[in-house]
Amino acid sequence: MERAFLIHNSGCLISYADAKGDDCGDFDIVAGFLTAIQSFVRDAFGAGQWALKRLEFEDRNMLIELGDNIYLAVIYNGKADAKLQSKVEKTMDSIEERYWLQCKGWSGDMGEFDGVKDIVRLLFAPGEGIIEELPDNRTKCPLCGSVNEEQDCVCPICGYNASMFV
Repeated sequence: MERAFLIHNSGCLISYADAKGDDCGDFDIVAGFLTAIQSFVRDAFGAGQWALKRLEFEDRNMLIELGDNIYLAVIYNGKADAKLQSKVEKTMDSIEERYWLQCKGWSGDMGEFDGVKDIVRLLFAPGEGIIEELPDNRTKCPLCGSVNEEQDCVCPICGYNASMFV
């Protein structure tokens, strides 16, 4: 994976992260472009029934995970395997679960999404996407790798809810 963009359906970039930790660049243009393409696909292929899920260009590809009011676009090299697709889906689910109210009625205030960048950055952290049980019944979050001391399915760091995938 090289880059990840979290975009509101209005075309506004909510968060951006890349593998190198570089935040330089005008990625609002990318967000607007991707939103325009999504709008074109819906208009051209059937009034909201269709959405773009992948783009391929030369040796780079883009995987797009759609939510109700936001979407997550990830640029990567090679082919998307099930592990990558699962990690992107889980990240999107975690964001929507934690920020569902902000996603639904976003005012445009970026402060409403405080902390979301940390979740998007977790896409670049190693992880297999499975719940790892530790010897003392604690669990390790498959998304961010943090150890959950409680007997709870929700990660206290990234908000990932393991019960959604059981």
